[in-house]
Amino acid sequence: MVDIRLDENWKLTQAATGDAPITADIECILQDIRLESLTQEGDLFYDREYGWSLYDYLQGDDSELIRTAIDTRIRKKLSRREYIDATSIKTQIKYTDNTFTVQVRFCFKGNDQGYSMTTSLDRIRVEVKQE
Repeated sequence: MVDIRLDENWKLTQAATGDAPITADIECILQDIRLESLTQEGDLFYDREYGWSLYDYLQGDDSELIRTAIDTRIRKKLSRREYIDATSIKTQIKYTDNTFTVQVRFCFKGNDQGYSMTTSLDRIRVEVKQE
């Protein structure tokens, strides 16, 4: 897998030569997962199932039902990727000051190294950062 490298603000980066640098392999996959977490399902015309649709929960109040729905959606979306070990997917969801903070951890098949990212959902936006 290869893609154009984006910076932490999701903008194109530029190499010293003026070209757009690329990202590949695991770094590219992690960038794609972060992008999918910010995307609404159906927004990508060539893959209608792409997107976690976390915007659905922006105005949600904290409840076990909402936490379960977020957890289930993330697990379902990550499990679609054949290279992720579905049994390794772990989520931790916290709610403070009208903001859901979702930490997701997972491993790739055949690799014990864990990867994690944290997504925040407040009343107006979804933000993600990789750790």
